[in-house]
Amino acid sequence: YYVFNCANIDYCEQIYNCQNLFGCIGLKHENHCILNKQYSKEEYEELRQKIVEHMKKTGEWGQFLPKELSCFSYNESTAHQYYPKTKEEAIGQGFKWMDEEQKDYKPQTYQIPDNIKDIDNVILQEVLACDDCKRNFKIVEQELKFYRQNNIPIPHKCSECRHKVRMDLRSPKKLYNGQCQKCSVDIQTSYAPDRPEKVYCENCYLKEVY
Repeated sequence: YYVFNCANIDYCEQIYNCQNLFGCIGLKHENHCILNKQYSKEEYEELRQKIVEHMKKTGEWGQFLPKELSCFSYNESTAHQYYPKTKEEAIGQGFKWMDEEQKDYKPQTYQIPDNIKDIDNVILQEVLACDDCKRNFKIVEQELKFYRQNNIPIPHKCSECRHKVRMDLRSPKKLYNGQCQKCSVDIQTSYAPDRPEKVYCENCYLKEVY
């Protein structure tokens, strides 16, 4: 996870420009380390082999880390954005779940004009409320400047609800069986069968664009 410019890295996180690491975190320009401890090449290869053999016996090798080690609840993670689950589904599969804290949100104190040109700086001191979830949010000076420069209207939703809208516009992380709409060969696609787009197989697509 977050491994850049590396080779032969296993079970590591936030590793940069390293080689031959196992179970390490936050290292840069290192080689032959296990659990962030430095070894000689020979020591590393011998110990790594023992660890791998043990993990194969226990069934851990090649698997994701256990859910119990997660620092976050399922609905706090990006997994929930790509593979949404209900609270019951997540808990039933062994994940943690964070119930949303109940808050008394303040009513909105400013009527947002549709045109950004009609917005004055008083909005920076006003309390806004999301149209969907009713959470309060504010507009900051740099944000207002950006909206003005690009002629973008002030949002009526909080950042979290806006992000959810963007995620909903993406194709789901799922493959559907279908047929090329040009040559009828069987294909798999991320476009659901009820979507209006024409989907071609690779050969037909390449012929079309080139």
